[in-house]
Amino acid sequence: MSERETFGSVLSNLRSGKGIGVRELGRLCGCTGMHISNMEKGKSLPSPEMLRKLASALEADIDELAALADQIDPDVTDLIKREQSVPSFLRSAKDLSPDQWAELQKMVEKMKGAPGGKAKR
Repeated sequence: MSERETFGSVLSNLRSGKGIGVRELGRLCGCTGMHISNMEKGKSLPSPEMLRKLASALEADIDELAALADQIDPDVTDLIKREQSVPSFLRSAKDLSPDQWAELQKMVEKMKGAPGGKAKR
C-alpha cells in the first residue's frame, strides 16, 4: 500500500519537475524561499491566496492542491454561500458513483454551452 501523498511532497515534486528552486518559487509567489521550504516539509500550509499563487506558478490543479492542504478553493466556498441550493444538491449527490459524477459533469458542460448558459470565468 502506498503512502498518501502530502501537500508538501506534491509541492516539492511539482516545483522540482518544473526545474524551479525554492527561492525562485517564493519570488514568483511573493514569499520567501523559507516559506516554500516550510510548506514542503509540512511545517506550514498555504493560505487560500498562497494556494492560488502556487497553483498558477506551477501550472497545477488548484482543486488537487487544495484537497491535499485540507482546504477548499475560495471560489467554491463562495459559490456554496451564494447559491442556496448547492449544499442540498451536494448532499443528495454524495452517493453517486464515479461514472455518475462523470456523467453529471458532462451534463453541466452541455448546459453551460446551451443558449442562456453561463460562460466559464
